Amino acid sequence: MTMRRRFAAAAALIAAGTLTITACAGGSSGQEDPGAEESYDIGVVVLDLQDPDLARMTEAMEKTAGEEGVTLRVTDSKKDVASELNQVEDLITRQVDAVILQPLDGEASQNAANRVIDAGIPLFILSTEFAEGADVGYESYIGVDDTLAGEMQAEYLNKILPEGGDIVVAAGIYGASWTDRRLSGFNSKLNDNFNIVAEFQAKGSRDEAKRNMEDTLQRFGSGEIVALVANNDEMAIGAASAIRDAGRTDEFKAVVGVDGTPPAVAAILAGDMTATVRQDSAGQGVEAVKVVRSFLQGESVKDRYTLPFTLITEENAAEFEE
Repeated sequence: MTMRRRFAAAAALIAAGTLTITACAGGSSGQEDPGAEESYDIGVVVLDLQDPDLARMTEAMEKTAGEEGVTLRVTDSKKDVASELNQVEDLITRQVDAVILQPLDGEASQNAANRVIDAGIPLFILSTEFAEGADVGYESYIGVDDTLAGEMQAEYLNKILPEGGDIVVAAGIYGASWTDRRLSGFNSKLNDNFNIVAEFQAKGSRDEAKRNMEDTLQRFGSGEIVALVANNDEMAIGAASAIRDAGRTDEFKAVVGVDGTPPAVAAILAGDMTATVRQDSAGQGVEAVKVVRSFLQGESVKDRYTLPFTLITEENAAEFEE
């Protein structure tokens, strides 16, 4: 509990005592409801609310907040570090009880995080992380291990394409933890008989991935590329669209994403994608609200909460269809 909230609680107790004395003098009990719980105001900074997966996460957070009796102030940094900092400073000004931050950049976002900590407000990190070795004193991380997602993509390719081949990688945002960790995990597990002949940064965008993939297809002839691997589903869908429009779907033995969004599941069922590594974004949002509320109530919380990934292919895609 922050110092500001402790002062507020003390003031409330004094006020309650005054009311009780006055009420007793009038012959009424004047007692407060012993079951009443304190309300909390939690600020949230999401890196991109236009992303379907993050919108899903945020929706789950808001629903849980309603059930848990807390108030969320959700903001969107719109994939901009300066905006991220502005959102954080606004939440500090509003004197929220805690901040849940989804860091945009593993290095640059440390500035916003430290502003929260310096203001004496408990900080929680959701879904994305800081760069390796970062020294940021947040209370808890709630999310996934993105390195594992990349490893699962590589292991899937190793299994379905034992002969290897030339592949293309659609990267998210260089410097963002989810991008760097997924790329690192993928490269660490990919068999040596694969060769990454092209890699482009599409910043998690479906449109940018499509444009980049169109350019890539111009550079490589029919049958030269066997697979496309993307750091998220939006980029996988965009690249798959370029492949389909070029009439080259049959050349690609695998088109793989990460997140497990409904559009990606639909793309797998339609034959445009072959697999995705699903993260439980809604589950992360739910867990984050519950962890923060527990902390504010004085309960102990763990330093790290990680949820598992699930591989979705055509064999089990129907189970995840919405």
